[in-house]
Amino acid sequence: MGRILAIDYGIQRTGIAWTDPAQKVAMPLATLSASELWQKLPTFLTQVEKIIIGYPRTLQGEKNALTFAVEAFVAALHQRYPNIPVELVEERFSTQASLRILRQLPPQQRRDKALCDRITASLLLENYLLRRP
Repeated sequence: MGRILAIDYGIQRTGIAWTDPAQKVAMPLATLSASELWQKLPTFLTQVEKIIIGYPRTLQGEKNALTFAVEAFVAALHQRYPNIPVELVEERFSTQASLRILRQLPPQQRRDKALCDRITASLLLENYLLRRP
């Protein structure tokens, strides 16, 4: 059984998380800049059987600017890695949840935006694991 990779895609930074090989535990993995993403992503995908990606929408369920960026990223991902299934997952409130977690950390860690991205990806994956059959 391979891992599941979660991506919290962002225009500047992208949070990455993945499961253990048994797909039971979600673990933050990395935060990559936009320029690093396509370069470093292949190193993670060697152990991955599925990718989930946070799908951003407004509170009313409408698309926003980031939604279109995520859709373009997913299309490029399908083109480069057609054998790895990709699933979009609801991500509303995931950033707020990660900020609540960050508030519990020491002040120096709270200012680390890259840590917030990793935590958000991990929360997306954790919610996915809890909801799947």
